[in-house]
Amino acid sequence: LRFVDQPPVSAAKQGRVLLLEGIEKAERNVLPTLNNLLENREMALEDRTFLIAPERAAELESAQGHIAVSEAFQVIAIGNPSRGNP
Repeated sequence: LRFVDQPPVSAAKQGRVLLLEGIEKAERNVLPTLNNLLENREMALEDRTFLIAPERAAELESAQGHIAVSEAFQVIAIGNPSRGNP
């Protein structure tokens, strides 16, 4: 079984800009996961590893399965506030 990183995970690991276009169309169950990555810099991944904030990564340096989110990671969200899921 091979896990492939989706764009938010790849951007967080590599310190890239993640552009979320049409954020108002996102499914309701996606937003809490994205919110945790954006606010806390944390996300549990399906391969049983865990993205964590860079400052926490320094504390947990010896822990297996923890991957630091790059400090260069940024998100731009674009949406139309008058449309979206009811």
